[in-house]
Parts: sequence; structure tokens; C-alpha cells
Amino acid sequence: MKLILLLWQREGISIIRNTFQIIMLSTVFLLGMYAIYYGHSKITEQQKTIKNVEQIEKEEFEHYKKSFYRDHTSVKEKQLFDIASKPAYAWYRHGYHAILNPHSLAHMSLGQRDIEPYYYKLTGMSLYYQLFQIELANPLKLYAGNFDLSFVLIYLFPLLIIAFTYGLYAEEKENGMLPLLRLQTIGLRKILLIRMAFYYVLIVGLGILLSSIGFLVSSELDVLSIFLWISAILCYLSFWFALMFLLISLKKNSSLTAISAASLWLLFLIVLPAILNVYANLVYSIDNTSLAEITRRKGLENEDDVNESKAVIFEYLQNRNDLKGADSLIEINIMAKAYAAFTALNDNHHRKEVSDYFDQIRLRQKRISAFRWANPAVNTQGILNEIVETDSEIFQSFYQSIESFHKDITSFYFDKLFLNKEITSKDYETLPKFNLKIDSQDRNQKIRNGFIEIMVATFLLFGLSWILFNKTTF
Repeated sequence: MKLILLLWQREGISIIRNTFQIIMLSTVFLLGMYAIYYGHSKITEQQKTIKNVEQIEKEEFEHYKKSFYRDHTSVKEKQLFDIASKPAYAWYRHGYHAILNPHSLAHMSLGQRDIEPYYYKLTGMSLYYQLFQIELANPLKLYAGNFDLSFVLIYLFPLLIIAFTYGLYAEEKENGMLPLLRLQTIGLRKILLIRMAFYYVLIVGLGILLSSIGFLVSSELDVLSIFLWISAILCYLSFWFALMFLLISLKKNSSLTAISAASLWLLFLIVLPAILNVYANLVYSIDNTSLAEITRRKGLENEDDVNESKAVIFEYLQNRNDLKGADSLIEINIMAKAYAAFTALNDNHHRKEVSDYFDQIRLRQKRISAFRWANPAVNTQGILNEIVETDSEIFQSFYQSIESFHKDITSFYFDKLFLNKEITSKDYETLPKFNLKIDSQDRNQKIRNGFIEIMVATFLLFGLSWILFNKTTF
């Protein structure tokens, strides 16, 4: 224990005397603080937007509910009451918001939250027109980088590890200190591991410190997410220390060790992700040309042709066996029914195209994730995004939940519209509500597999390094 403290004291003094290392630590810490600020400002801006749209929706429906208790003497009050009570107007005027609220730690790993839409305003009109009229986050932008805390931890911290550990053995040899170290009773390998343990505590401690600051600025503390986040950081940084231990065990000169480490950093963080993206674009390209027609606003070819309107309504009612007797009520609000039927039929017509489009995205994501085990950096980024719910899969779940929500909206209004029933004040107590449906079991399985893959790679590297150290010669 005394030797450990002595070696750690020596390393601490060495850092204090090394201005460059102090500057590196300070710079990374400041960049980490800025990354927390940047991520927090992005999420805070989104939270403000979400509160605004929620307030707009709340005030809109409050006005509708109050209109039931007014005299309706003025034209404005009469119009508001008609929109509130008559489904012929309400189905395309009442606006609902489907919102993907940010996780309490989303600011630490923004993932897709600054790329994908996180809320949609929906009416009873065509779902796909509303969904695709703004860009449905281009799937080709998957894994786009953000300057958040996860970026600092994944990209910059390995550089710290390289800078502080690449010369632990070679520099002692080059400075003539190796013979003195060989005189110690505990052996060179243990001395090296003790010195590496000092930098492990220092750098991992800095990562946990920055993470703790990120936890403190969050709106609420999610204990499980905090535990998983810290575990992911420990696994990832441990991998890089094991990798450096392997390079040091080869006992090459300090320059070659540093160059080799920098090359591996480029390989894991730049080259392999770029190759994977190119491979995915070529092999699993996503064709969204079929969606172009969906984004064009459409209407009945001849609005004045009553027979055409009736034909559209009858075609829609053929798919709605639950609306018995609606065909005999067709003469009332015929144009409103025709447009409602047309939008529903239009969605039915394009449903397979949209389903195929999302299937392409899911297949692409599945194939890409199959390669995560080969790159701990990408694996860790995926784990962090999954922990704080900013990954691509959460947005796919969001879109699927929107489809279910839109079905509830159309059922609420269309059932009344085609059966000539008015909306009552009591109906406002049972308005459609958006619910996000997530496959938590699948997400937890992906996180667990990611941890196992990184830990296995770390233990293999450490075991190989332990064996090589005594077998190699300078």
C-alpha cells in the first residue's frame, strides 16, 4: 500500500509540473461544461416549445367547452359553438398534439432530438400528409453528431487516456529509469498497472464529475438511468485503458506507441463509422420517392358533383362495418362526409407505401446495430442514446404511436359525423389522448447486450496484455 501511495504521489507531482497535461485536463473539463450547457439549452428550448403547444391546445379546447354555456348571440360565438359541437367542422378544425417529451437526461446525449420532429399537430385530416409535409427526419442523418457530453466522453476522453499513458513504460526506458524499476520486488507489470490505475482514477473521476454536473442540472433524477450512464462510461473508458495496456505491453518506443494509439482512435471513431455509413447507404439505401405524392394536398376531382361525393362516401363506409345505417344518412353534411371519407381512403391507399418505407428504416437500423459489437465507440454512443431515449428507435416508436393516436381521433369525429350526431360537452371529457408505446424489454435487451460486448472486449484485451507483457522484450 505504501508503494502504491508513493507511485501515485509521484504521478501527481509529474502532472502538476507538466503544464501541457494541466492544460489538457482543464480544456477537456471546460469543453465538458460547455457540452452540458449546450445540451441543456437545446432541451430547455424544446421543453419551452412543448409547453407552448400544450398551452395552445388546452386554451383551444377550453374555448370550445365554454361555448356550450354561452348565448351564441354574436356571429363569432355562433361560429365557435359550431366548431365545438358539429363534427362536420370539428374533424378538421380540432387540433391535437402528439408529443415526445425529453428524458430527464436527454441533454447529456442529444442523439436524434435535434434532427427529428419531437411533436406533431394532428387533426382528422390525412395522417400521412400531416406526417410528411415537414421533413420526417431524414434517416440518412442517423447518428449525426452533437456537441453534447456524450461526444466529449466518447471522442475526447480516449485522447486524454492516450496522452497520459502512452509513455508509461517506453519513456522510463528512454530516460534510463527502467533498471531502477526492475530492482523493485513487485515487478514491472504491477508497477505499470499501479501507475495506470492512478490515471484511471483521474480520468474516470473527471468523467464521473462531469456526468454528475449533468445529472444535477436535469429536471429530475432517474436513479436507474444515472446508474446505467455511469456504468456505460466505466465500461467504455476501461476498454481504452485495456487497449493502451496492450500497446504498452508490446514494449515499443514511445513515438510508435503514441502513433499506434492515435491510429486506433481514428479507426474506431472516424474510419469505421464512416465505412459503416457508406456500406449502409449502398446496401440498405432508403427509397423515399414514393412519399412525394403523399405530401401533395389532394381533394375531390369535382367538388360540385354530388354523385362523385356519394360514391366516395359509400366506398369508405364499405370499410366501416361498425357504422351501420350511416349510408341512409348520407344526404346530411354530404360534402363534409365526402372530404372526411376521401382523406381516410387516401391514407388507406398509401398505407402499404408508408409501411414499406418504415420497414426499410427498421431493417437498416437492425443491420447497422448488428455491427455495433465491433466498435466500442459506436456501441457506447448507442447505449447512451438508448439510456436517455434519444436513439432512432424511440422516434420509430413515436411515429407508430402517432398512427394509433390518429386512428383514435378519426374514430371520435367520424363516428359522429357519419351517424349525424353532435358533439356534447360531456364528450370533451373523453377526448383522444396520445400515449407513447415503447418496447421497454427490447430496449433493455439492447443496452444489456451492449454492456456485455464492451466488457468482453475489455477483458480479452486486458488478459492478452497481461500475458504479452512478460513475453515481449524491448
